[in-house]
Amino acid sequence: MSLSNGRLGLEDPVRAPATRAVPLPRAAAPPRGDADLPRYLRELTHLADRDGLEAAHAGCAVAMAEARRCADPSALAAAHSLRASVARRRGDLRAAGHDATTAADLLDAAGAGDREDAAMLLLARRLAVLLDIGDVATAETLIDRSGGAPDDSPSALTLRYARGLLHAAAGRPGEGVSELFACGERLGARGTDHPLVLPWRSAAARILAGIGAAEAASRLVDEEIALIRRGGTRSALGRALRIRAMVRTGSDALTLLDESVRLLAATPRRFEYAQVLVDQAVLLTAARRRPQARRQLREGLALARRCGSPALEERARTAYAAAGGKPRPA
Repeated sequence: MSLSNGRLGLEDPVRAPATRAVPLPRAAAPPRGDADLPRYLRELTHLADRDGLEAAHAGCAVAMAEARRCADPSALAAAHSLRASVARRRGDLRAAGHDATTAADLLDAAGAGDREDAAMLLLARRLAVLLDIGDVATAETLIDRSGGAPDDSPSALTLRYARGLLHAAAGRPGEGVSELFACGERLGARGTDHPLVLPWRSAAARILAGIGAAEAASRLVDEEIALIRRGGTRSALGRALRIRAMVRTGSDALTLLDESVRLLAATPRRFEYAQVLVDQAVLLTAARRRPQARRQLREGLALARRCGSPALEERARTAYAAAGGKPRPA
């Protein structure tokens, strides 16, 4: 017997009530010396996770200055690692890659091992940047050098999540889903299973949708949307609605993408906004709304270029041609 979303206790995301927004944390108090830097970086991480990206980015510069003053290479590496994550979420993929490389060099100089938390978290962040720009080969090389499977620490679970995305991007959907479900199981055991920690459900749903498992994909992403609506951020909801559109068709999919565009436009996450603009334009083209699709794609293409993602830029160019647009100079 099939169960409706209503019987499962999950509202239709297209018509669901507004999200209960997680309040933006107050700005972190400046560090009081070297020993206080870990506290300060944790607070900046919390701020970034709630979309306070501008304040978190500025705070990373404060952390770097303090780490240099105290001659602490490990703290300096942690600050560069966090700034790489913040820059990626802001859509500045070039800056993110530069900071991630700097952090890796600092950790190497400090003699950090691959299994240390800082190294695993940094590797996850480097993989995320590489996947955003479409450089799967370099990401595979990095993960091959990193050794065996990670443990169950928070940093290791973040790496496991990134590894799941890499498996999918490299054409190994089964391994990708397995890694992401492992994340969910371990987060559940820790009592920290929420999309603001790791959005493993929508990530797995995207893979499942791609291999034709629409029912399982729908169940997962609907669950994530319900969790976010009870307490989440605009960007988290916008991202999940974008994935939900992948398993819907016709007007429902366009309605979901309309909402995703509206939500992500109001956040500092420029790369994710560019992604959903391109997704929406592809559906508009399929619905024979080509002039609107071309308008969306011109904005999406400009943003993809500004963010520094050759992969998204190429996808936007291909979609623009399919929508009847004339080739534009690179």
